[in-house]
Amino acid sequence: MRIRNTIRRETRRLLPTIAAVTASALIVPGAMAADADEATVEGVVVTAAKDGYKAKSTTSSTKLPLSLRETPQSVTVITRQRMDDFNLTSVANVLEQTTGITVQENDSNRVNFTSRGFAITNFQMDGVPTTYSSGNSTMSDTLIYDRVEVVRGATGLVTGSGDPSATVNLIRKQPTPTFTGSFAVTAGSWSLGRVEADVSGPILADGKVRARLVAGFQDNASHIDFYEEKKTVIYGVLEADLTDSTLIRIGYDYQQGTPRGTTWGTAPLYYRDGTPTSLPRSYNVAARWSTWDRDTGNLFGVIEQKLPGDWTLRAAVNRRDSTSTALLYYGYGGYPDRLTGGGLTVADYYNVYEEKETGFDVYATGPLELFGRKHELVFGVNGYDRDGTTINTAIISRPYPMVIPDFRSWDGRIAEPVRVNYGTPQQIARTTESGIYGAIRLNPTDKLKIIAGVRRSEWETKTDRYDLEGIYDETTNAYSKDRVTPYLGVIYDITSQISAYASYSDLFKPQSNKDKNNEQLQPVVGANYEGGLKGEFLDGKLYAALVGFYVKQDNLAELDPTVPDGFRLPDGSSVYRPISGAVTRGAEFEVTGELKAHWRVSAGYTYAYTENAAGLRINTLNPRNIARIYSTYDLQGALQGLTIGGGLNWQSEIYTAAVIPISNTATIRTNVSQDSYVLANLMARYKINDHVNLALNVDNLFDEKYYRRVGFYNGGYFGEPRKVKVSVRATF
Repeated sequence: MRIRNTIRRETRRLLPTIAAVTASALIVPGAMAADADEATVEGVVVTAAKDGYKAKSTTSSTKLPLSLRETPQSVTVITRQRMDDFNLTSVANVLEQTTGITVQENDSNRVNFTSRGFAITNFQMDGVPTTYSSGNSTMSDTLIYDRVEVVRGATGLVTGSGDPSATVNLIRKQPTPTFTGSFAVTAGSWSLGRVEADVSGPILADGKVRARLVAGFQDNASHIDFYEEKKTVIYGVLEADLTDSTLIRIGYDYQQGTPRGTTWGTAPLYYRDGTPTSLPRSYNVAARWSTWDRDTGNLFGVIEQKLPGDWTLRAAVNRRDSTSTALLYYGYGGYPDRLTGGGLTVADYYNVYEEKETGFDVYATGPLELFGRKHELVFGVNGYDRDGTTINTAIISRPYPMVIPDFRSWDGRIAEPVRVNYGTPQQIARTTESGIYGAIRLNPTDKLKIIAGVRRSEWETKTDRYDLEGIYDETTNAYSKDRVTPYLGVIYDITSQISAYASYSDLFKPQSNKDKNNEQLQPVVGANYEGGLKGEFLDGKLYAALVGFYVKQDNLAELDPTVPDGFRLPDGSSVYRPISGAVTRGAEFEVTGELKAHWRVSAGYTYAYTENAAGLRINTLNPRNIARIYSTYDLQGALQGLTIGGGLNWQSEIYTAAVIPISNTATIRTNVSQDSYVLANLMARYKINDHVNLALNVDNLFDEKYYRRVGFYNGGYFGEPRKVKVSVRATF
């Protein structure tokens, strides 16, 4: 396959250099042992508990180890302390509090993330590229992560294809050089019960072999009628210093989610006669057995080698195997009758999907002397090879109604369908992407830094289809593309505290959308420009950034308005057309760190506006304005040991076109919207003694009623009502 050929080709090219410096490194002692106070991992280097909400450095943007101020892009790091303070137990919870990110649900189990008006499609695990699918991924629980890094804007240098939205780097916990552990129990609204355990430390007396084991279990109901879910999380990692300069790390993490009463759509906004519904947030017209079970396992390995001249070689691989089984029943279609409650048509679905993905990332970085000054260089290769298999399944008997008789009295108690899993592939979608990249940070003067880089990417996809017996039938959607992506960033220190920066990156994203002639659209291409001011204040404890960005894209897909409503292509997909000259303009402000001793803050504001070549706004489901502000304070004196805090999430109006009724016999296509809203959250934590904390978290304090998304199936999906959680955490 192309990914393997790329690895072989680039390895042959780099092997002489790597072999020479590696051989030298094996006889040159280096400091690889973890420091007792500081942990170094892919993504960031932070001092445990000392930096609070502010990360020390990041490599997610360019693979070069840079401080946030030195990085010529917008970066937010949600630290472990931040996750613990606000009880952020899912990736969605984390991104809800991240500057510029919008989180929207299609239903109870499908969550989408956007940044600057575009879907976030680039994810990483410890810097290794992976994929996220709202329908099939299970990597949502944050128990196993040490921090989450979000680089907004284009990251084509290290990720290749993608939108000008963001890259989310999920960084796992690592073993610690000293023995430590924690145990936590959480109880909350809607019968929430959660237990967590985390134990870490050396295995051998000399500390050269270390391990960490993390496990968690959660069982909860929901504000949605008869919806409940069980989650299991297990993570183990072993780390060893093979020599003074060589470290190896291997691990495995597993997450499973088992919901019941799963929805598969939204709540109707209008009755059949055109009257607004004003339904309760508990609305659910699913079957009680309706489910979307998912489980994911990641087996990973890392080798870090110190090389002569302060160079470092890092090689990482991640093997992900995931399975999702959907058995769904939901009243999604049409509009209910206001008097009888009847009329909603039902969709049912049985699907088994398996995905296998191998991702890798190999790079070397270190200093380089040119013209009497020291500079930094990085070069590497990364990519992934992914097979997604849809299994042949069928529903062969339906002992239930295909129209909801009366949603007002619906309790979901119906018989399950008779179904069959043939165990053979219906189709296998294969996607491969790989690329070689390099970048140099030039330091022409003490105040001026220039980062220049380039990546060459290869992208290939195809779908093999099979008959019921699993015999190959045909290949469709075969497509491949090569692309060179340049990157340029400039940083100038105006003062000892403030820097100005500007950056440029090409955009490249292959897409599977098709036009009305059933032809696949050309890849989205364009450019991402960004610039602004960054600063570090109060002895480096407070970071602030003021950013402006401009994005231009061609071949951006939009639904084709020239085709009739409901028209579908032969494979059942919708019809799109490419837009040329789509432009996004915006600005961001962010501040994070300590305002003074014991007072931590993280706040951000984002404005983003996207329009087509005709000057009309598009991507209207993404708010034009988003603001987040969170803060905590450790009280002193008689109240010492008590930490209090809170936060506000505000976003402006969202809207989209939908078909709604105006009478029992007529409908119109018009905009449906969710007005701007603000959510307030509170937290308090009391330190009972040196080892035990008691915490309280309240989300949506004022019980705001709002839709997280509108227009999906012409309906709306409600946000959560007020939620209360109480936790006890013991450390040892």
